[in-house]
Amino acid sequence: MPRSADFPKLNSRMNCSNCSKSSKCKGCTSKCFPVPLTKAQVKNILERFDSNGDHRLSKQELKNALHYLGSHFPNWRAAQALNRADGNHDGYISEDEMDGLVEYVWQCGYTIS
Repeated sequence: MPRSADFPKLNSRMNCSNCSKSSKCKGCTSKCFPVPLTKAQVKNILERFDSNGDHRLSKQELKNALHYLGSHFPNWRAAQALNRADGNHDGYISEDEMDGLVEYVWQCGYTIS
């Protein structure tokens, strides 16, 4: 469940869903709003942060991914994610545990920026 203190950054790089211009766009007729990430996009982003290629995510790799996604408290969020998704409690998110991690991160409501 997302917490108000940990919503992703909404900044001037946010794209309009219709015209791909910055959020200060005055050329489109619809309102610019953040576009939520899909579960597939979340999984792809998380997998890119497996920096040592061992097919599992450490707390540090997870923290880096959450920072990239815009978490205001990536260390805390990484600890929460490990607590929820690390089924065997080895301190890593393995390929078997990835779906639980993706679900948790997706529920946090990160958006494309």
